[in-house]
Amino acid sequence: MKKAESARESASTRNGESSGAASTREYLRRQLEAHLIDFGYSSSRPTSGGPFVPEIRRVSPIRGRIAYGETVLRSDLDSPQCHERLVFFSQRRTRHRSSILFFIGVAEADYADLVALLQKLEIQSSTRGGHVQVVSIPSEERAAATQPKRRA
Repeated sequence: MKKAESARESASTRNGESSGAASTREYLRRQLEAHLIDFGYSSSRPTSGGPFVPEIRRVSPIRGRIAYGETVLRSDLDSPQCHERLVFFSQRRTRHRSSILFFIGVAEADYADLVALLQKLEIQSSTRGGHVQVVSIPSEERAAATQPKRRA
């Protein structure tokens, strides 16, 4: 697992992402993984080849359902590469042609902008995109302030 994380971090810095953006993305990824685990998608699954590889790929050990996860930063909202990834993963299907759940982790402050982008890209609307879930993640500072302090 550590190798995959370090490979992702080095890919982030290679793509010109600042260390602040990389740490924010890492925080969003950890929170999104925790969200998926809470829903029962606890088994990690190796990624297969293809034009895009999801940041997170989890499987429910009970139902065998696959879930993909991606994180989106404010700087990604204008990126054509991000748009391509979102469209690609929202259209993925299993061998039996059922949809794959797709979770997108985004900071609370960027939630409305991401929802507007998903509607613009026709990924989510009132009739489409029920398998695409946007997860609003509080900032690190706000999350730390709301957690109860532990006694020593």
